[in-house]
Amino acid sequence: MGACLLLTAALLLLWTPAAEALMEPELCYILDAILFLYGIVLTVLYCRLKFLACRASRQGASKQNEETIYTGLSGEGQEMYETLQIKRS
Repeated sequence: MGACLLLTAALLLLWTPAAEALMEPELCYILDAILFLYGIVLTVLYCRLKFLACRASRQGASKQNEETIYTGLSGEGQEMYETLQIKRS
C-alpha cells in the first residue's frame, strides 16, 4: 500500500511543470557551483582547525615537559595484579 502511494506521488511530481524546470542543464551547473564552493569552504575550515590545533600543541609542548603527562599514573605501592574481592550475599 505504501509503495503504491509512493509510486503515485512520484509520477504526479514528474508530470508537473516544476519537474520540467529541474531537467534543465543550467540548474545542474548552478548546483555544481554551490557544491564546489561548499567543498572549498569546508576544506579551508578543516585546514584552519588542523593548523590551530598544531600550533596549540607546539605551544603546549614547550610549556610542559613530557614527563608531566604521566603524573597521575604512579604504580608505587600497588601490586601488579590485585585480587578482586567477591562479595557473597
